[in-house]
Amino acid sequence: MKTNHVVRDLELIYGKVSDCYGMNSNLEEIYRKLLGLSKIGILNINHSVLQLILSGYLLSKGFRVYVEVEVQGGVMDIYAIKVKDLGIEVETGYVPPNNAIKAEEFLMGRLSLKTAKYSNMVSEFYIAVPSFYIPPIPKELLLDPNERKEEDVRNIMRLIRKYSKTPDVTINDVKTSKINGIITINTKDMKVNIIDNKSFYALKQFYGDIEE
Repeated sequence: MKTNHVVRDLELIYGKVSDCYGMNSNLEEIYRKLLGLSKIGILNINHSVLQLILSGYLLSKGFRVYVEVEVQGGVMDIYAIKVKDLGIEVETGYVPPNNAIKAEEFLMGRLSLKTAKYSNMVSEFYIAVPSFYIPPIPKELLLDPNERKEEDVRNIMRLIRKYSKTPDVTINDVKTSKINGIITINTKDMKVNIIDNKSFYALKQFYGDIEE
């Protein structure tokens, strides 16, 4: 059964994360929460695996970590705090069938929405992805907010509105939103890497600019 498959896979990853990054009560708490949400279909197993690995990594760095945190306007995938707090959104690259012919643009819109909604709530904000996936983050979002032009902000806002009807994102949210880096997660060897925006921008040749 599907539920048994989810339980087996998450239990396997939990053991590997514990071996790699160390076992503690915070990690067990995260595992139990992700397992419960995955069992009832709220979370996708691919998403849960990435959250669990990244949580183990952050815990090993001394952070207190929370997953699936309810905040104003939605749910943040990972919230971590030590001296400063971090917000992290996990992206697997899933695209609904009705957006298949504009997959990249749809993903750009979703990433823009997540960044505008959540990045202003934390000191630093990151997008986390599987190590094999290059997320199509709009180049405007990789800029420092102070370097963003009005046209950049309008482009991002149009992209958000095209694929989302949420009323709780404003122009000012987009103006002040930021991405501090991209986190890649390897599910085989448990390795986590943080890529700065400048290095990530070098990969933007794979994607076009935001279209009008």
